Amino acid sequence: MTEKDIIKITGTLNYVGRGALKLLEAIKKFNINIEKKICMDIGASTGGFTQVLLENKAKKVYAVDVGTMQLHNKIRNNKNVVIMENTNARNLILNEKVDIITCDVSFISIKKMIDTFNNNLKKNGKIIALIKPQFEVGRENIIKGIAKDKNIHVKMINEIIEYFSKNNIFASKLIKSPIKGGSGNTEYLILFTKTKSSNDKLKIKKVVFGEKK
Repeated sequence: MTEKDIIKITGTLNYVGRGALKLLEAIKKFNINIEKKICMDIGASTGGFTQVLLENKAKKVYAVDVGTMQLHNKIRNNKNVVIMENTNARNLILNEKVDIITCDVSFISIKKMIDTFNNNLKKNGKIIALIKPQFEVGRENIIKGIAKDKNIHVKMINEIIEYFSKNNIFASKLIKSPIKGGSGNTEYLILFTKTKSSNDKLKIKKVVFGEKK
């Protein structure tokens, strides 16, 4: 184990899942206020995103996951968490609209969440979604589980933005995830709202390539 590895592990000890680091970066870069907000965390898993929402003083968090018994007890026992295990988010309509939706899904495209976003988000609400290239691009673009081609990443992000825009959900900000996915894939975090904005502000190529394009 190198010194670098030790630092990385120490930095995640306070969180029930490494995904927390991704949402922390998004909240900071997107300048999102979570305090007193009603939130829904799609793909909650162990609860990394949910934990970050709670620590940022969310009023309530619906922790949604298709699996069961994954949520860490630290999150499970929090009175502000509504546990929704064994729940397919694609068919979900809550009894109330939410202010914030966070989304970290695997094995399906985030495009599959469009109805859930539209049905559950308040008019002035915000969506922070994790884009995982390995579940968005075709198999022909994946080598040993990793989608490496950055040009394909740009195309993928543009297609996602266009799809959501046609369904009245609009992208406003985009960043590269501060850490890679478990399999080594570069991931992205995108901010969606119901308010139309210019895609030119996203600087997609600059985010993907890390330079001016």
